[in-house]
Amino acid sequence: MTSRPFGSLDWARRTPGIPALLDEIRQASIADAPELPQSFFTRLAAAGFGRIRVPVAEGGLGGDVLDLLDALVAIAAADSNLAQAWRTHVLATERHVKSPAGALRDRWISRVATGSIIGGGWTEADGSGPSVFTTRLSTETGIPRLTGRKFYSTGSRYADWLEYSAVDDAGELVIAALKTDAPGVTLLDDWTGFGQRATASGTTVLDGAPVDPDDVAPWQTQHLGTPGWQQMILLAVLVGIGEGARAAASDLIDQIDRAHGGSPILVLEGYGRISALVASARASLGEIGRLSEIAHQAIIAGDADAETLADDAVNAVFQAQATIVPQVIEAADKLMTLPALLDDVAEAQNLRQSLRLDRFWRNAQTLSTHNPVLHRLRAIADREIYAIDRIADPAEREVAVAQSITDGIRPLTVVRVDAALAAGLTADPRSLDAVAAAFGGREPVLFQFDERPGAHFDAAVAIATLLHRLPSAWFAIGTADLGDTGHPYNLARRIASLEQLSGGRTAWVLDDGTAETDEQRDRIRVVQQLLRTWPRESIAADAGARHFAQTEQIRRINADGAYPTAGPLNVPSSPQHLPVFVSSRRFDDVHRYVDLLVRDDAWVLPYADAAGHPLATIHEVSDIDGLLLIAGALPQIADAAADAVPQTLRARLRLPAPALYELPGASARFERGSETEAS
Repeated sequence: MTSRPFGSLDWARRTPGIPALLDEIRQASIADAPELPQSFFTRLAAAGFGRIRVPVAEGGLGGDVLDLLDALVAIAAADSNLAQAWRTHVLATERHVKSPAGALRDRWISRVATGSIIGGGWTEADGSGPSVFTTRLSTETGIPRLTGRKFYSTGSRYADWLEYSAVDDAGELVIAALKTDAPGVTLLDDWTGFGQRATASGTTVLDGAPVDPDDVAPWQTQHLGTPGWQQMILLAVLVGIGEGARAAASDLIDQIDRAHGGSPILVLEGYGRISALVASARASLGEIGRLSEIAHQAIIAGDADAETLADDAVNAVFQAQATIVPQVIEAADKLMTLPALLDDVAEAQNLRQSLRLDRFWRNAQTLSTHNPVLHRLRAIADREIYAIDRIADPAEREVAVAQSITDGIRPLTVVRVDAALAAGLTADPRSLDAVAAAFGGREPVLFQFDERPGAHFDAAVAIATLLHRLPSAWFAIGTADLGDTGHPYNLARRIASLEQLSGGRTAWVLDDGTAETDEQRDRIRVVQQLLRTWPRESIAADAGARHFAQTEQIRRINADGAYPTAGPLNVPSSPQHLPVFVSSRRFDDVHRYVDLLVRDDAWVLPYADAAGHPLATIHEVSDIDGLLLIAGALPQIADAAADAVPQTLRARLRLPAPALYELPGASARFERGSETEAS
């Protein structure tokens, strides 16, 4: 059984002589020799593999990306070393196929169309990025000469031409090509990997090797989506390894059947698992091939969205790598365990060795570390979250993260109402009506009412008065001197009550600007811990439930310190988990306690402090005219119905709940099944 091909060309099955050649290669691969016969390359080249992507009009087979991947998988299923050794040729050919018409393209397309194989190397021992290339293309002698050392040279000993990355005399990055037998080129057989041992991946030493100036190309000749193509070829080889493992499992079962008249059920189940894993990996490869073909057509046509389509294809390749790699490794690992399911240990060992079952696992492991999945996962996150198209250095990521946060911020208007004005509003219904009418239909704001010593004003009362008049606005209790707020239990109960009345539209602002003391820290700790002692989700939503609440979730905080408090609070927790806490102080472990910091006339994220990212801007008013002026400057809401739907303050500001430390003495308030559970 063989998997159905991706594309319409079906090169591996329809080309005369290729099925027999692949079978010959597969039989030879069992020897797991460190070298591949040169004839394998020349026969594949003669059958057109190297020119699958070259248009028919230019002497190629005119295959699409799916045709190429299907052919690569078929070769890799026979021998993964052979398929990977073609990687440089495939990448170089793709670069030239996508290049605009011109002498350089014509030169290389002609070479590929007549059967030339391209090898070469890019990676150097101290890294693989353009900033660290030490290979130089110098023209001091009048003739361009390459000098340097390439760490990986996959497929070079089997190639006719070699391409290398280098830096020219002007400091520009270039791609220089020369014949494999050119003077000054030494290909070393020093690859020491425990898998993929026959890919000719040793070191290349370049000692003043002469280069034809016409075979020097700018670095920019690489096509859109090159990073994805570099990885996609390796994924095709991995899928081929999976196909080879599935074929080997079939051979194993065939031998067991012939020896015993049938195979154990567990062996058959193991084969089924291998087949399923490989089918899934192949489907993923087909999808990224489809996206890469779409991008290719856009590049050739010069479409305006070609770059976007190419980036989408690259991202899809990196996503597929995260799934294909573990699937193929699991399939190869499962293959090695199948003989162990036989009763005869000696027979199992003989089958494992005669079929060289370990080679699939070794080759898959080696390929999977070629470009670590971890790097690709980071690249996916960078692109999808921060719009970075590659793994960024720390400074670049910092800028991108800051920009992403800034782009996601819609600053909230905070109206800080003077205590005297607030007291007057709550006592004058007509003024309240005027203010409500002015802010109605406008973008919602947050009203902050401060409790000041000697003001004889209760902010909670003012907020409760305004809640129904401004159903989509948010509110904050502002406190300065914590000593004037009474016991932390009373402050917590007032805040929690407003949270229930408002549906989670409130904040607590501690704005005193003083240094933190142990007593103040204890007060804040007790308030915040009390606010979560009765989880809202513990309340039974079904009126027919036997119990009002799952009381075992209600907890004591058992706080010690300046304000010993057992708890729990007699009010359920907030719809927003915890009320938003805003402080003018920067505590230790600030993210554990504080949502936002007060800095100048803004609320900022804790880590930003004074650096930026204002989530709210503060406007202080002391008279009704000031309130009306702010209301008039607010944008109108187009959808009045949407405005009527209240949103929690935490949701509006897109803030996670602080991760409060659990107090050491915290415990359940009620044991499960107690008499009070139904109260």
